[in-house]
Amino acid sequence: MAQIIKIGNSQGIRIPKPIIEITRLEGKELEFVVLSEGILITPEKKPRADWEMKANNNINTSWQW
Repeated sequence: MAQIIKIGNSQGIRIPKPIIEITRLEGKELEFVVLSEGILITPEKKPRADWEMKANNNINTSWQW
């Protein structure tokens, strides 16, 4: 179970390592969404972050003149 801990004048969430591994959140910037039921934590989505990789994988075009 995650715990809220004191970090200086603030508070933080301590998430157990198995949960970090299962969700593949290690080293990622996180986004927090406040819901009526609690908080949803997801990896930050950066627009166009994977465009270059997808573009390189889809270069199968052959030109005919």
